Amino acid sequence: MKRASQFSVAASTLAETSRVVREEFRRRAQHLNLTQPQWLTLLKLSREPGINQACLAGHLEVNPVTVTQNIDRLVKAGLVLRERQEGDRRAVSLFLTDKAEPLLEELNEIAEEVRALAFDGFSLAEVKLLEDMLVRVKQNFSDSGNAAMKVDVTGKTPTLSSKDGA
Repeated sequence: MKRASQFSVAASTLAETSRVVREEFRRRAQHLNLTQPQWLTLLKLSREPGINQACLAGHLEVNPVTVTQNIDRLVKAGLVLRERQEGDRRAVSLFLTDKAEPLLEELNEIAEEVRALAFDGFSLAEVKLLEDMLVRVKQNFSDSGNAAMKVDVTGKTPTLSSKDGA
């Protein structure tokens, strides 16, 4: 198998695995009557209380208008509270309400179940190795000047850098 096709298989497997994990989470969480963007928003707000909508949109990689509509629904459901910031009345901080806590507990339980399923049969060392490799893949996209993936002189075939033993 050519090296380029090996990368293609790995990239396809990564994308497909991500989709399968999201789909399993979605299936297990459907009884909560929340959309994926809503539960992602709740989870993000639980980790960063007081975040503003613009930052939330960036973290969720969606348009700010989409976040505004999503937050409107969550506010209407009594799960999120908007608070004006002291220094700038136009700026709004987002917080979860007490009503969101049981949902978050259940979302976290579902996430733990899905992680357990995903890593069933893996040793802790294997999980750590996978995590390290995925962090490197992610870093390649944020570190464009120092990526581990280099294009060879023909500009056609990706090759591993020498630090990876290729």
